[in-house]
Amino acid sequence: SQLAAAPRRGDHGSAAGTSGVGMSYRGPGPRFQRAPYGAPRVTRRYLGWVLPIGAVVAIAFLTIAGASQVRGRSAESAGTDDVTTMSRRAARPARELLAPRGPAPRVDQSRAASLPMIPARAYVLVDEASGAVLAESGATRRLAPASVTKIATAILLLELGHLDDVVTVDVDFNDLEPDSTVMGLAPGDRYTFRDLLHGLMLRSGNDAAIAIARAVSGDETRFVNTMNALAARLELTDTHFTDPHGLGGPEHYTSARDLAALTRYAFTLPGFAEVVGQTRWDTHGSKQIELWNSNVFLYMYDGADGVKIGYTEEADRTLVASATRDGHRLIAVVLGDSYAATHAGNLLDWGWESACWPAATGGCER
Repeated sequence: SQLAAAPRRGDHGSAAGTSGVGMSYRGPGPRFQRAPYGAPRVTRRYLGWVLPIGAVVAIAFLTIAGASQVRGRSAESAGTDDVTTMSRRAARPARELLAPRGPAPRVDQSRAASLPMIPARAYVLVDEASGAVLAESGATRRLAPASVTKIATAILLLELGHLDDVVTVDVDFNDLEPDSTVMGLAPGDRYTFRDLLHGLMLRSGNDAAIAIARAVSGDETRFVNTMNALAARLELTDTHFTDPHGLGGPEHYTSARDLAALTRYAFTLPGFAEVVGQTRWDTHGSKQIELWNSNVFLYMYDGADGVKIGYTEEADRTLVASATRDGHRLIAVVLGDSYAATHAGNLLDWGWESACWPAATGGCER
């Protein structure tokens, strides 16, 4: 590559000198001399105009230069906006990050049906806007989450990354366990964070989770530390992560209540709802990969709009499901249930039938 040519001596001075009459003159003598005796009066009259005009031009030049300097500083500081926003968000307590965004529904006991039989290890049904718990069982029990862990991974990508940034991947899906769900990444592949996010949440790619962790934090260990910092920030007291994908051992756990709170927070981030509600995405990177959403709940429940499924032998089926009807979104978390999607639907059916939201007229909306 060629070195940029050094500025020629006097380049700066000549640029400054273009400002006009108002700049100082460094010639051998004064810029304007007194007219010689007997010079025409009209010349002296013109000289009397030049100095005031020069002063005006100089003031205008300094004003424009000052404004340009301010604009320059604003442009330079724009790159720190995301970091500043993240710092402010991290400093906000959980009661603000998870504050109610709408009125809490109540269960109408006079019309409420009996809770369906849910043979899961734990479950909870929550109103997304208010955080109100409508039904739960074993909701604070610490359990293996499997791939619903990736909700936390997605949150950190949305907080710390730019979706249109291109990432060079150093992950090989062939190095993962044969039964691992993968996006299909190979070393040297180049994809945007947006593609990796879809590979994470639709295909449930463990390779995408690792690639995101390395690209965002430099390595998986730092990223997992940030995941646990996120859990602490949201006061998820029954949550601890050891990896970005959910294949971890006994020290990798969460609870149904914590997952509901984590998902409520995720829905406040731009881009999350659009990704988890999609059924298909085609990547635009090194290879075009057709990504279909593996969340069967999206295809089987009316109004379903998210979120994530998971499975390991230890965890059994896990599911964070969301659905929206009449402007109200409910979140059902079902952990340790071979028929998690079916039972999440049963919980949501009960919720729509039994809960009512305060109406502006003072009545109750269903």
